[in-house]
Amino acid sequence: MNQKVNPFVIIAGAVFFFLMLLGSQVAITIKPGERAIIFKKFTSGLDKENIFQPGFHLIAPWNDVYVYEVKEQKVEESMDILDKNGLSMNIEITVRFNPNYNKIGYLHEEFGKSYVDRLVIPEVRSSARKVMGRYQAEEIYSTKRNEVETTIIEETKDILAGNNVEVKALLIRSIRLPEKIRQAIDDKLKQEQEAAAYRYRL
Repeated sequence: MNQKVNPFVIIAGAVFFFLMLLGSQVAITIKPGERAIIFKKFTSGLDKENIFQPGFHLIAPWNDVYVYEVKEQKVEESMDILDKNGLSMNIEITVRFNPNYNKIGYLHEEFGKSYVDRLVIPEVRSSARKVMGRYQAEEIYSTKRNEVETTIIEETKDILAGNNVEVKALLIRSIRLPEKIRQAIDDKLKQEQEAAAYRYRL
């Protein structure tokens, strides 16, 4: 005896099977420390204003979602630069930053997910070279190191803030000069300290 199959059961089964196939594209979980934006390819394109917050979200399977880490990140760079007098030196810089939570849509449109390589690193390098080119090696190495760091971070902050990235801190980890130059600077500083001590005793 043939039994009729309820068409609603067939439809429900087909829908369930279809959703299982597209499950990874239909449901997405945004983790803490992440934000996401959506690209609606058949309607409005990249939605830069609506930011997906951490949690579980359902999306249409034909749309694309881009997830960004918005936690503080760190980049360490080593570079060769020239001082005011054309003297070559090597510096190592650490910069801490994060993308602006509410502007990742604009960041994505301009630079994409590789914004660290396309934006952050080049701007840090450019600012460091421009600022240090205003000082002599002796000043960078000794007397004006804090001033140099402050100037670099201010200029880098301004540029990156205009591109939706927030700089938290920038630190010059080390400065390496040619050995003869470094020794000459150390000797000069030592002589100045001895002279100051002698004047104090007098």
